[in-house]
Amino acid sequence: MVLPKYLYFIPFFFSISAFILAFVGTACDYLQFTSTTPITNPITGISEPVTLKFGYWYYQSWTLNNSTADYEPVSGDSCDFYPSTVHVDNNWKAARAFNLIAIIGGGSIILLDIFQGCMSIKRNESFRLGAIGYMICCLCTGLSLILLDSSLCKNNTLIEELNQSIIGEGVQFPDTCTISKGGKASIAACVLWFVASVGTMVLHQSFRKKDRGNGIDDEGLDEPLFIDSQVL
Repeated sequence: MVLPKYLYFIPFFFSISAFILAFVGTACDYLQFTSTTPITNPITGISEPVTLKFGYWYYQSWTLNNSTADYEPVSGDSCDFYPSTVHVDNNWKAARAFNLIAIIGGGSIILLDIFQGCMSIKRNESFRLGAIGYMICCLCTGLSLILLDSSLCKNNTLIEELNQSIIGEGVQFPDTCTISKGGKASIAACVLWFVASVGTMVLHQSFRKKDRGNGIDDEGLDEPLFIDSQVL
């Protein structure tokens, strides 16, 4: 059965979406800490919890403002590199490595698919390799979630220092993080990598390789392998 040509591009669009979401996960909002008590904004007068966000390489910096009239313990500024005093444990390093493998590997496979797609939409061994590559990206993206079990999420030194600096102000942050937009984007990317892999494998099924010994093409072989010598 001949499939419509546009179906061959569906896995490609899934892989592009996964690649974009994988990049979103590298921002400074992969995980977050939300204050356990509301904080009154001195400008609006609205009391609400404050959320601080952290990523693989960046975190949402903050400033502490204390005045006689109003007290604003935390105010988010921008994404900055972690200071050198922050300890990066093995799980954190592994999460960074898996994330890089998924992004670099996924981008390379997408470029290969673009090249193959420009040459031909027929089934090709390179597409099968691409399907395996997408599955590896899926695995690496999933393993990057180990960041939630690292020192960045549990016993974060920056959060501990912040809690110590605002003791007596009635504001505290929990010891354990919760997942944020970046982490959710990574989960979505993991699913899309998997869909792209399965879709590529289904739409580009491999042909049987030719026998290198005698040059006979085994594709579509439907004759018996052994013939009775009496039947000629």
